[in-house]
Amino acid sequence: MRARFSQQRFWVLYGALFILFGLIIYQVVQLTYFHQPSLLELAHRQHYVTVDIPPMRGPITDRINREFVTNLKVPSIYAIPRILDLEGRENLTEKLATILKLDKSFVRQRLERDKSFVWLKRRATFEEAEQVQKLNSPAIGMIEEYKRFFPQGSTLANVLGFSNVDNEGLEGIELSMDHFLRGKPGKRITKRDAKGREIRAFEITMLPVVHGSTVVLTIDQHLQYLTEKALETAYTKWKAKAAWAVVMDPKTGELLAIANRPTFDPNEYDRSSTDVRRNRAITDMYEPGSVFKIVAASGALNEGVVTPDSTFFCENGKWNYGVKTLRDVHAYGTLTMEQVIIKSSNIGTVKMALKMKRDQLQDYIRGFGFGALTGVDMKGEAPGYTRPPSQWSKTSPYNIPMGQEVMVTSLQMATAMSVIANGGYLVKPYIVSKVQDPAGVILFENKPTVRRIVIKPETAATMRRILTKAVEEGTGSKAKIPGIAVGGKTGTAQKVLPNGKGYSHSHFMSSFIGFAPGDNPKYVMSVVLDEAHPMYYGGTVAAPVFKEVMESAFLTAGIRPSKMTEAPLPPQDHDLSMTD
Repeated sequence: MRARFSQQRFWVLYGALFILFGLIIYQVVQLTYFHQPSLLELAHRQHYVTVDIPPMRGPITDRINREFVTNLKVPSIYAIPRILDLEGRENLTEKLATILKLDKSFVRQRLERDKSFVWLKRRATFEEAEQVQKLNSPAIGMIEEYKRFFPQGSTLANVLGFSNVDNEGLEGIELSMDHFLRGKPGKRITKRDAKGREIRAFEITMLPVVHGSTVVLTIDQHLQYLTEKALETAYTKWKAKAAWAVVMDPKTGELLAIANRPTFDPNEYDRSSTDVRRNRAITDMYEPGSVFKIVAASGALNEGVVTPDSTFFCENGKWNYGVKTLRDVHAYGTLTMEQVIIKSSNIGTVKMALKMKRDQLQDYIRGFGFGALTGVDMKGEAPGYTRPPSQWSKTSPYNIPMGQEVMVTSLQMATAMSVIANGGYLVKPYIVSKVQDPAGVILFENKPTVRRIVIKPETAATMRRILTKAVEEGTGSKAKIPGIAVGGKTGTAQKVLPNGKGYSHSHFMSSFIGFAPGDNPKYVMSVVLDEAHPMYYGGTVAAPVFKEVMESAFLTAGIRPSKMTEAPLPPQDHDLSMTD
């Protein structure tokens, strides 16, 4: 019997097939054209791994390329969480937390992320890396990174600073020169097999890494070592609260050594406090005391209001001005201008300064660089403090010439003494000599800069002669180096009381600032000790640091003094700045 054909059923079946094939074609079009980018990205994530290549941070060296900061290659552990199942994740969490000494919750959280790359531990130990490799897991990988290393330990630490695990400078030169030191990371993309293991032979793309540039400092590593050693001895011997020293070339402004105590080891910077990391040579302001007398003396000579032979009656050690009394610890009668500086008479210095108008004295204070930034290429510099004459009190003309009512930094004092040492001009101090890329191309280079002429060359020569006598015959005798002429000035300044009302009679800033050789200075050095005790006179606690450093530096340079003898103990309190 012949089956009956149902036209209705035919069209229903035909329509169903048409819709089905239409959906298939639509899906093919969707997959081929509209979803192609996302699907390709998914396939890429499944079959390829992208690994960042960290750059090597540029080294920091001294003036003749001896390294202060370099890099060590260390293993860093990463994971590919996307290829882990629940069981594998739990298994690895326990093992990795134990091996890498990490919190289990931290490891679990990292492994649960929907990522193809996460860090587990940056800069792990070689023992940890070896144990991780023994796990033989395709989801765990290892790459070599560079860890910052300071081969000289704490030497120059307060200046160099440090960087973090992400290659970012945080303090010191590491921060100020970070844009040169950091470099640019690269990338590599490689295939991985069915188990997620990297197949380095199928590396398909690489963005080359650009390593950081070398920063060459003006610092002399040997001179830095000598300065650190001598300062440490004084800091420990005199139980000081802090101590710092600056050595610079007076003609160019190059900083040759900067030492600070207390200090820290930048290899373990996270174990130190911010206080011990401070570069006190440029950040700490203090009243300088008698070392500041070089400003009034230079100004008066330069203005022609005094000569080295001009005489001043020093009131036998006690001079009343208004309701105040200015004292010299030793009673002096009539002294020449030269003797006033050699013996560090407060009364004689003030009488000398009073021969200038207030504006003239202030012009020399500013001219020597006080009350303004030196412009040194380090972060954190303090400008010091000085007031214009319109804001002076009635006693200011008596206090300022002997180093009270002004605030300075040690670097400012070294720069001011350089004016006398170099013939009368103020130089801009600097610590970065040059920057060169890995190919040796110089990207940046510093040059000596003269900011202004402060005093005449003949005035500078006269001051050098007077300050040389201050070491030979006066309060700076502990800085004497037999066979080499040394010039300098001591200072023992009472610290301002915490409430700002008056001066302490038990806490002092002890300092010495000098130059050598006296006839053609090669070095200027400023030494400061904060609250040294039981002795606190600048000539006793600070001047010997200068002598030890300079004596060794000249011996190294082949300049041998004719006779090495210990200088006699200086008058203990000639330079003490006192008013009541």
